[in-house]
Amino acid sequence: MIKIKQALFLIFGITSFIIFYIGFLNYITTEDESVGLVILISSIIVSVGTLFATFYISNNLTKPIELLAKRMNEFSKNNTITKSSLDDKGIQELQTLQSNFEDMADKVGGALEKEKQLNLKLQEMDKRKTEFMSMISHELKTPIMPIMGYLQLLKKEELMGKLNEKQLDALNEISISTEKLQKLIQDVLTAQKIDLGKLSAKRDIVESSTLVKNSYRSFYPICQSRGVKLNMSVKASEMVYSDIDRVSQVFSNLISNALAFIPGKNGTIEIGAQDNSDKMTFFVRDNGVGISAEQQKHIFKKFYQVDTSSKRKKEGSGLGLSICEGIVRTLGGTMWVKSTINHGTTFYFDLPKAKIPMENFKSLRNSHAGKN
Repeated sequence: MIKIKQALFLIFGITSFIIFYIGFLNYITTEDESVGLVILISSIIVSVGTLFATFYISNNLTKPIELLAKRMNEFSKNNTITKSSLDDKGIQELQTLQSNFEDMADKVGGALEKEKQLNLKLQEMDKRKTEFMSMISHELKTPIMPIMGYLQLLKKEELMGKLNEKQLDALNEISISTEKLQKLIQDVLTAQKIDLGKLSAKRDIVESSTLVKNSYRSFYPICQSRGVKLNMSVKASEMVYSDIDRVSQVFSNLISNALAFIPGKNGTIEIGAQDNSDKMTFFVRDNGVGISAEQQKHIFKKFYQVDTSSKRKKEGSGLGLSICEGIVRTLGGTMWVKSTINHGTTFYFDLPKAKIPMENFKSLRNSHAGKN
C-alpha cells in the first residue's frame, strides 16, 4: 500500500515532468527561438518549484499524519498511547483529529481498566463460589452416610423391630429423598472437579460397540418397565481411548434425561455409535418434546433448566448435561445437540480413536517370529 509522501512525490513528479516536457516541446517546435527559450526556462523553473513545494508539503503535512498513524497503531496493539505534543503545523483538521483521538484513547483506556477490575472481581467471586460449593457439598455429604445407614437398620426387623405399613411408607419416602440428595451432592462435587480441571479419568483402550452395549443392557429393563422402546444402532466399531465408567456416566445421564421428556405413549430412545474420521461419534436420540434453538445455546451451562417455571414437572438440578459435557471434554472429545420442537432431540459426543503404540506392533511381530 502506497504512503501519502510517496503519492505526493508521484503526483507532483509527473506534473513537473509534464510541465517540463511541454516547455521543451515548445522550445524545439516554435519558430521564434527566443520565445521558445523563455518558455523552456519558465517550465524548468515551475517544475523545480513544484518539486520543492512537494518536498515542503510532504515534510509539513505528511509527517504529523504519520506520527498520528503511529500512535494509532501503538494504541491498537497496547491500548495505550505515548503522551507527547504533536506539531500540527497549524492545520486545523490535524489538530482536531489529534484532540479527538486522545479523548477517545482516554475513554477506551478507562473502560478497559474498569473491565479489568470487574473481571478480577468476578474471578474472586467465582473462586469464593467454588470454595463455598466445595465446603457445603462436603459438609452435607458427611451426615448423609449415617442417615442412609440408619434407614437400612430400621428396615431390618431383627435389629430394630417390626414397622407397620405407614411407617414403612414413610421410611421409603425418606430413603428416596436421601438418595436424591446424595446424587445432588455428588453432581455438585463432580461439577466442581470439572471446573477446577481435577476430574479423574482413566485412559483405556476399549471397543466403541462395548460402550454402547453396556449402556443398552443397563437401561433395557427400565425402558421395558415404562413401555419405552430402546433401540441400539452401531454402524461401526473402532477402538477408542477412553474411560468406560465415565462414558457410562454420560450415557446414563443422557438416557435418563431422554426418559423424562419423551411422550407417555410410543416413547422411543435410540443409542448408537458411528465412524467419524479419527473419532467415534456416539449419540442418544429420542422422540420427545424437543429443545428450541435459543435454549440449545445454554443447554450445557451449569444449573440451566429448559423449564424454569414454578410449575415445571421435570425434576433435576440442571447439572446433568453440564457434567456430561465436562466429562467428554476431559476425555478429549466434544459434545453438541440437535433438536427440533415436537420432533425430538439428539445429543452427540465424540471420543478419539485409540492409537496403538509402536511397541505393541514390535511385540506382536516378535510373537509371530517366535511361532514361526
